[in-house]
Amino acid sequence: TGGKPALPHGGTFTANPVTMRAGLASMRTLTKESFAHLDRLGASLRDGVAASFEKHGLAGQCVGLGSLFKVHFTSHPVTDYRSIYPGQAERKKFDAFHKGLLGRGVLSASYGLFALSTPMTQDDAHAILHAIDETLGDVAAQS
Repeated sequence: TGGKPALPHGGTFTANPVTMRAGLASMRTLTKESFAHLDRLGASLRDGVAASFEKHGLAGQCVGLGSLFKVHFTSHPVTDYRSIYPGQAERKKFDAFHKGLLGRGVLSASYGLFALSTPMTQDDAHAILHAIDETLGDVAAQS
């Protein structure tokens, strides 16, 4: 066809053979079994985080699906972006939570998002949950 492309697109990884190879390897690795494994790990961690909030008497919840979950320092329902926007007190808790996890060897996004990956085992999930539980205990003690 002639003329301008309907949707111009460019980027650092566009048509990069290394990126294409990594994408192909990922597609081959992500089987029904690997997705089921991630679903089980995610559900286990979400349930464990919810129990930890309750154990430490903190207002909070853990939401997500599959390999993703996010921690919220709020007791009201999480329904849209406005309902999760943290106030000053919640931001302080997120900061303490993030730093506490880093000190325990767990990396999450500073705003409480976690992403699991296929190499993770149930032992890894237990270690993450242990670090989260200890950290939520610290956050509760500071509140």
